[in-house]
Amino acid sequence: MTKAMEEGAGIYRDEDSLQQTCNTIRELKERFGNVELADHSLTFNTELTTALELEYMLDVAEALAHSALSRRESRGSHQRTDYPERDDEQFLRHSMAYQADGDPRIEYLDVVITRWPPGERVYGSK
Repeated sequence: MTKAMEEGAGIYRDEDSLQQTCNTIRELKERFGNVELADHSLTFNTELTTALELEYMLDVAEALAHSALSRRESRGSHQRTDYPERDDEQFLRHSMAYQADGDPRIEYLDVVITRWPPGERVYGSK
């Protein structure tokens, strides 16, 4: 999971790398269904804790990868090399991921701008 996220959903990403990451996370979630625990105790069961944490991390990774795939823009420090520009008209919104059967459903929630309006991050220039 770590390798897939770093290689496909890291700072520099594109549609192909994000799609591959989504596919890899889906495969890992399917494989997780075969996890069996040797320790069945109900007290201090670190094996169970580790398995639960992995399951939750897979859910978060899946939500992140699918949200990034749907967001066809570059924003902040995350760069879509296939969409280098920021698109406030479409994507000045919060990404909301809902778990369903299969891939998560991605919806958006408008951003309420209060005190400081967002600005473009420009690195290395004045």
